[in-house]
Amino acid sequence: MKYYDLLLSDEQFITEEDYNERKFLVNEFSLLPTDFFSKLRHFQPQVGCLNSCKICSKHANSKTEYWSISRVRNVIAALKELGKEKHKYKPYIVWDREEHRSGVIFSYLDNDIGNYIYLKEFIELAYTELGVRTRISTVGYSRHDNQICDMHRNINSSCLDYLGGVRLSFTPYTLGWCSSNSKFSKNEYINDMINFLKTYQPYYEKYGSGSRKMCVEIRYKPLVELKSVHEFKFQGYYVISTGNYLYISKDAEVEFKESIIADPYDHHIKLSQDPIYFYEINLYHTPDSIDEIQKIVYDIMLKWERKMLHPKKVEVYMLSNYDGKYYSINPKITEDGNYGINIYPKTEGRNNSGYIITERFLLNAMFKYKREKGLNSMDPFYNSTWEDVYKVLDICKSIANNYKNNGKNEKAKYISKEVIPMIEAYVFALQEAGYSATNFFNPEFSIDTGIICNMGRAIKEFKGITYKENEPLTPTHERNYGRHSSTMTKENVAWRLSCDYNNSIVIEQLNLAATSEVGGQVSFKKKLNLSKGDYIFTINDLYSKYLIPGQRRN
Repeated sequence: MKYYDLLLSDEQFITEEDYNERKFLVNEFSLLPTDFFSKLRHFQPQVGCLNSCKICSKHANSKTEYWSISRVRNVIAALKELGKEKHKYKPYIVWDREEHRSGVIFSYLDNDIGNYIYLKEFIELAYTELGVRTRISTVGYSRHDNQICDMHRNINSSCLDYLGGVRLSFTPYTLGWCSSNSKFSKNEYINDMINFLKTYQPYYEKYGSGSRKMCVEIRYKPLVELKSVHEFKFQGYYVISTGNYLYISKDAEVEFKESIIADPYDHHIKLSQDPIYFYEINLYHTPDSIDEIQKIVYDIMLKWERKMLHPKKVEVYMLSNYDGKYYSINPKITEDGNYGINIYPKTEGRNNSGYIITERFLLNAMFKYKREKGLNSMDPFYNSTWEDVYKVLDICKSIANNYKNNGKNEKAKYISKEVIPMIEAYVFALQEAGYSATNFFNPEFSIDTGIICNMGRAIKEFKGITYKENEPLTPTHERNYGRHSSTMTKENVAWRLSCDYNNSIVIEQLNLAATSEVGGQVSFKKKLNLSKGDYIFTINDLYSKYLIPGQRRN
């Protein structure tokens, strides 16, 4: 039986089964408030991710389920039917999200949309029927899957204007990069990255670089050390010590006031309190006791008086999270780079003390090289060559050697084992994909985000500095999703409409300001059960299909 109601613009009729599903969805969506349509943020035709990264912010299941093309059409038809009643002109959804990209939907949250076989059709229908553009974010896909590769090539041949940004996320946590299983390899992963960059070059050439255009985001493992933290006054001066890091206040009788983020949209970190200046003392060993620390401080003060010591001056702020206070030293990125460290004393709520290094090793090397060329840190480096890039890598290696010679072994090891291998792989991928060295130096294309955030599964990577999932641990985390003043609190509320498991759809209202709260973001949830129609992949399918980047050819 044919039906001529609830049609999309390219349809002449639909089947009874599709009509009934559209009618059901229209009835269910009609019960939702207007801001479900106007502030829809995550519109996902897929759930789950076979990478199942151990830092996944949403605990993505290692089973994926995704909509058939008929289900995509049915959902979009229902949204269109109601959306055009609520908003006379396109876009029929996402028309009132000025805080974060009106007219753009995010096709991901607890999934990797790059491996969704009907992504091209989804993007086309979202644009032509609803008037919204789709943002893609992915860790990549296997170049050995011809169907997926053809789909992405077709996006770049006919759907460029329908995209709201493309981001390749490069972390050391995807199976293709980190797994010791012979099914995967880093070399395959790098070649899949090359294939992605080549495929999306038409989009880059048309729209350029930027977090809302084309970019590669690089995220590193956190450098966390559990150590004793000592705080005390010595002859009126404030002393903070952990491991072989020692800080003494420049002035006596200083008092800390809690800082919060003053402007969440300032990526350079703007805090509410002025910094307190300390001197950083380089120690080559970790003192055995507080008595030894006090003796070291006494000897240092004698050298100051005799003008025999000229230590580095640093900015220190005191912030707090759910666990209690912590100190953030040099949290801002300046023209000289960033040499940040965050120190966490034991508190009533924090059982483990220690520190997290937030120093931006690659950026520091890049900024140093740019200065040698007479450039500022954010200046474009239009005439750069790959030889310039290799010199930045050489600076990174020399930084590692300097830290090793100065007793900062954890930094030296981290740069050598974590930072340099990722950057060498990325540089090789850019070259092989036909991009220029300018892309490496361009902060709008190669976005170095620093260490990962404490979100979801990532909590295990922070070694017990907190036992609370999603708790901000640094000023950068606080700026992104903290409860005081963050980009999430400014956006406040958004909605999610997603494929869910067992042929169902989930609808959620997300209270983004509650990201770091115990109860999480979801303030309303509704599940709609549908008839069969979804497709499923499980982790076992990786042995017969190419479903994630980094898989070796069978």
